Amino acid sequence: MYIGLIFFGSSRPYLRPPGPDFALKDKLAHCTEYGVLGLLVSRAIRPGRDVPRGVEILWFVALGAGIAGLDELFQGTIAGRVTDIRDWTADVTGLTIGATISVLLARRKRAAP
Repeated sequence: MYIGLIFFGSSRPYLRPPGPDFALKDKLAHCTEYGVLGLLVSRAIRPGRDVPRGVEILWFVALGAGIAGLDELFQGTIAGRVTDIRDWTADVTGLTIGATISVLLARRKRAAP
C-alpha cells in the first residue's frame, strides 16, 4: 500500500514543496519518504537469524532502490516532473537509514533476554 502511495504522489503533475530552499526540501522529502519504505520493507521481510546484518540491510536497500528507480522513471512521464539521479540518491539514502535502524532494533530485540 505504501508503494502505491509513493507512486500516487509521483503521478501528481508539477508537484513541488512550498517555499524557498526547494532543493533541500525536495531531497529531505525523498529521504524521509524512502526511509519509511526502508523501515516497512525490513519489518515485512525478515530473513533467518543466521543472515549477517550487512547482507540483510543490503538486500532491503537493493529491493528499495529498484522501486525508487522505477518511481523516478515513472515521474519522467508526468507533466512538470523529471527523472533525477539526485532524487534517486536521496531515496537510496533514506532506504539505507530506515532499513539500518529497523534491522538494528530488531536484532537488539531478538538478543534481549
